Amino acid sequence: MNARDEIASGQRFGFGENWNAFLKVIDEGRIAEAQRSLRDFLAIDNLEGKSFLDIGSGSGLFSLVARRMGARVHSFDFDANSVGCAQELKRRYFPEDPNWIIGQGSVLDRTYVESLGQFDVCYSWGVLHHTDQLWRAIFNAQMTVAPGGVLYIAIYNDEGIVSAIWETVKRTYCRNAFGRAVLG
Repeated sequence: MNARDEIASGQRFGFGENWNAFLKVIDEGRIAEAQRSLRDFLAIDNLEGKSFLDIGSGSGLFSLVARRMGARVHSFDFDANSVGCAQELKRRYFPEDPNWIIGQGSVLDRTYVESLGQFDVCYSWGVLHHTDQLWRAIFNAQMTVAPGGVLYIAIYNDEGIVSAIWETVKRTYCRNAFGRAVLG
C-alpha cells in the first residue's frame, strides 16, 4: 500500500495538510529560532562541508535551516503534501539548488533508506513514533549515520492516562475535520 492509500484508509495521519498551513506563517523569525535550536543542539555555528538528512521533513523548515548553515541536504517524507511543503521552501529560498534534494519515501522501507547512503547529521524530530513500528524506524534511521556522525531524534513518550486523553482528542479532531478517523 502506498502513502496516499495508507492516509486515505486511516492507517496513517496526513500531516502534510497541517504543514501547508504552517508554510503561511514561516518567516525570518521562525527560521532564526529553528536555526538557533539546531545550532545549540549540535554545538556548532555552521554545517559547511557536512551532509544532513531530514527524515520525515514535514514542512521542510529544518532542511532549510541546515541548508542555510551550509550543509548538503537530503529531505524525505512519507506524506506527499509534506514533500510538497519542503519543495515550496526550497523554491522560495534555494531554487534550483543541487545541494538540497527532496524525495518521498518511508523510513520503514529499508531498501529506500539504504539507497540514501550515510550522512553527518541525521535529523528526525517527532516522526519515528508515528510509524507504529518505532524500533524498526530507529534501526533504519541509525543506518544513515556516517562514522562520527550524529543521530538527532525526538520521540514522544507515553504518559499513560495523559497520552490516552490526547489520543482521544486527536481522534475526535480527525473525525470532525476529515469525516473519518485518520489515526491508526
